[in-house]
Amino acid sequence: MSTRSATAFLPAVGTESGCLGLNTRFLLCIRGGVFMMRFAMRAASPDANERASLYRAALDMCAWAERRNCVGAVLSQHHAVDDGYLPSPVPMAAALAARTATLPITVGALLLALYEPVKLAEDMAVVDLVSHGRVSYVIGIGYRTEEFEMFGVESKRRASLVEERIALLKRLWSGETVPVEGRTVRVTPLPFTPGGPFVAYGGGSEAAARRAGRLGLFFMAETHDASLETAYRDEGGDAAPGCMFPPPGVPLTVFVAEDPERAWAEIGSYLLADATSYASWNVGRTGTASISSAPTVEDLAAERGAYQILTPDDARALLATGFPLNLQPLVGGLPPDLAWPYLEAAAAAAATVTATVTATDGSARTAP
Repeated sequence: MSTRSATAFLPAVGTESGCLGLNTRFLLCIRGGVFMMRFAMRAASPDANERASLYRAALDMCAWAERRNCVGAVLSQHHAVDDGYLPSPVPMAAALAARTATLPITVGALLLALYEPVKLAEDMAVVDLVSHGRVSYVIGIGYRTEEFEMFGVESKRRASLVEERIALLKRLWSGETVPVEGRTVRVTPLPFTPGGPFVAYGGGSEAAARRAGRLGLFFMAETHDASLETAYRDEGGDAAPGCMFPPPGVPLTVFVAEDPERAWAEIGSYLLADATSYASWNVGRTGTASISSAPTVEDLAAERGAYQILTPDDARALLATGFPLNLQPLVGGLPPDLAWPYLEAAAAAAATVTATVTATDGSARTAP
C-alpha cells in the first residue's frame, strides 16, 4: 500500500467536519496556515556525495521547518529501487528526531512483513525514547513482488505475518516476556510511550479496512472510497479508533512558486520521475489517489491532480479550506539548491494564513 495518498501525517489530522477522535498526546485538529513534508530520498544521480547532500538537506529542512508551522515530516519506504528510494525509515526517523525538538514524524508505510519483529521492536523502542514519543508509524503489507523476493518472504503470507507481528510488537512493548518460535523474548528498554509508539494501518482495500478494524488500529485509506469505513466499523465496532481518507481534489505533492509555468520548466522532470515510478509499480491497481499516469511534464502539469505547482494565492486558498500543504521538497532527487526556494515559498504562503489548533483538552489556540 501507499500512504502517500492520505494526509500522511498521523498525530495531527483533521477533517472538514471536525476533529478525529484519536487518543494521542498530540494536537488533533489543525486549521489552515500549515504544511507537512514527505521524504522518499530518491536521487537523480548515483554519486554518493550528491546522495549524502540530499540526506543532509532533509535533516536541515526538518530543523528549519519545525519553527515555521510545519505539522510533521513523513518518511516513506521501498526497496531495491534504482534511484535509491529510502529503504530504512526507522534510523532516518531517529536522525530527524535528533535534529528537531517538537516536530512529529511519521514512518508511512512501514513494511512490517519484511522485518525481523523482535529486533524491530527494540529499534522502535529506542527511537521512541530518542524522540520522546514523536515518531508514529503507518503499517502496510506492501505490494512490490521484488521486495518480498529480496527478503525471502512469501507475498501470499504478508497479511497474516503483519497481523501476527503487530500483536507481537504490542506485547513486547508492554513489557511481557513472550515465547517466539521456541525462544523466550523480552524487550528492554521499554519505549518512552506507555505501550509503545502510535501505530496505524494503511491500505486501499476492504480487506485492509477490516484488518485495521479487527486490530483496533486507526485506518489510513489510500483511496477516496469512503465505503471502506463501513467495512472498518463492521469489523472493529465502536472501539475502532477511526479512519481517514484522502480528500478529493487536494494535491498530494505541492510546490509553491510565483510563476508555476517557469517552475514546471525548472523542476517538472523531477516530479515526473516520481510520478512515473509510482505509476509503473501500480499497473492494474486502480483508485489510489496519489497515482498519476501522465507521460510527460506537460501532461502532469495540465491534469492538476496529485502533483501541482501553486501560486502563493492558490496555496493560501487551499490552506483556507482547512488542509495543510503536502510538500515533497526533494521529490525525485531535486537538488537542494533548487529545492530550498520552493520550500521557503510554501512556508511563506502558509505563514500568512492564521492557523487555529484544537488540543486534546478541547482548548483552542493560534499556532506559533
